[in-house]
Amino acid sequence: MVEAADATVPPPPPILFRGDTHNVEWRIAITSALIVALPVGLLAPVPGGSLFAIGGGFAAIALYRRRSAAFTDGRIGWRVGSILGMAAAAVAGVADALRMVVERYMLHQGAAIDAEFTNFAQQAADQMLKTNPEAVQQAPQIFHNMANFWLSADGHAAIGLSAIAGVAVSTVLFAATGAAIAGRILAMRAGVQRSL
Repeated sequence: MVEAADATVPPPPPILFRGDTHNVEWRIAITSALIVALPVGLLAPVPGGSLFAIGGGFAAIALYRRRSAAFTDGRIGWRVGSILGMAAAAVAGVADALRMVVERYMLHQGAAIDAEFTNFAQQAADQMLKTNPEAVQQAPQIFHNMANFWLSADGHAAIGLSAIAGVAVSTVLFAATGAAIAGRILAMRAGVQRSL
């Protein structure tokens, strides 16, 4: 009778040691990162968006640990955070593109958008002229061609893509950093609990 009762008790979960990356449940980790990616991506372009990306890294690791008892450390956190950052960067890029389409074609603010790009390009050209006037005097045609490019429609597109790329890179780096810190903290806490 005692043997039958022992047979129905499930075995205890395996003890996961530091550095045991084979026990990561990647399906849950990726799902957790994708869930957090939507709000992080929508908030990434706003001022202080990097703080949201760091917080998103913490949130993705917390959500992963809530849904799984698998091992987590800084390296695993970095990987999960990188997934979060890439997905959030894609969300941010799509949201920014949709915003520009709505502003330009539905709200008819194309002239204001073009004026903003032209102003930015003019400031960049003026800054180049102030910082390196000798180079401009030695090669005025090159400077003139660069200024014309930045003031053209292609230059406007390049400025927009550069801004989106900057947001994407910073989102990936900050999300990965936040998740790596969270994973490291959880690994240290697990080590302390095991030693008690």
